[in-house]
Amino acid sequence: MFGRTAEPDPRSAAPPSRNRFPMRDGHRREYAAGRDGGSISFRDRCAGALTDIGVHGAVSFRDLADARFGGHPFTTRRAVDAWIRDGIVEQHTATGPRGNPFKVLTLTRKGVAEARELAAERGMDPSQAIRTVRVRDTEAAHDTAVYRACRIERKRLEARGATVRRVRLDTELKSTVARGSEAARKSGKRAADAERHRIARELGLPLDEEGRVLYPDAQIEYEDADGRTGRVNVEAVSGSYREAAVRAKAAAGFAMHANGPAAAGLLRRLGLGSDSGSWLRGPADRDPATVEL
Repeated sequence: MFGRTAEPDPRSAAPPSRNRFPMRDGHRREYAAGRDGGSISFRDRCAGALTDIGVHGAVSFRDLADARFGGHPFTTRRAVDAWIRDGIVEQHTATGPRGNPFKVLTLTRKGVAEARELAAERGMDPSQAIRTVRVRDTEAAHDTAVYRACRIERKRLEARGATVRRVRLDTELKSTVARGSEAARKSGKRAADAERHRIARELGLPLDEEGRVLYPDAQIEYEDADGRTGRVNVEAVSGSYREAAVRAKAAAGFAMHANGPAAAGLLRRLGLGSDSGSWLRGPADRDPATVEL
C-alpha cells in the first residue's frame, strides 16, 4: 500500500489450544448437549418429549424439562414454543393442591399424528395409544404425578437393560376390560364376570378378595435384555386414598409412589415407604417464585 514489502511477523505461531471444544454460545447445559460424543441431541430430546406427552396425555412443563431437557427451562421453552407455533402442542395453566399454578402440555390432533410416528421410530409397540386430553384442574396434579412415577419405574427398567414397549393408562385398561365384559353379558352375568376376569389375567391385572379388578394408574410393558416380556403396575398414591385400597394394591405388587407429603405419610404408616423416603415432588409443590418459563 505504501510501496513497502510486507515483512513476516517475527512472533512465533500460537500453540494449538488444549481446549477440545470450540467457544460456545448459550447456557452450559445446552452446549454440553451439542458436544461430539456428549449427551442426547436436541432433536432426540424433542422426539422423546413429544412421545411422552402423547403416551401420557398430559405432562407438566417442569416435569418435561427435568425428564427430557436436563432440567433446563430455556431449552424446554425453545422446544415448546416451536411446537405451539407448529400447532402440535397446547399449553394450559392448572392449579395444584396448594393453589400454585403450573403449566401442563397436551397434544393437538395434528400433534397426535406426529407423536405416533415418533413413538414407532423409538421402538414403541404399534398398538401404543397416543392421546389428546382435556386438562381438568381437579385431575391435573394427579395425572402429571403419574408421569413422574412412570419415569422412575422406566429408569429402573432401563438400568436393568430392559426396553419399554408400551404404556397403558387406567382409562385404557378399564375400557378394554369393560368392552370384553359387556360383549359377553348377552350370555348372562356369570359369563360377563368370567370374561372380565379372563381379560384381567391376560393384561396382568390382579383381583381383590371379592373378585374386583385392581387397576393401576399406569401399566408399563417392557422387554428385558434376554427378550422376555413383563409388566409393572404403577400407582401414584394421593393423600385421600383409603388405607384398604392402598394395602390391596401394594399386596398385589403395584409399584407405589406417594403424590405429596400426605400420601408419603400414609405409605409410611402402612410400612410401604419408598426406599429413598422421598415423594413425588411436582411442579405444583414448588415455590411459586421458581422459574417456569
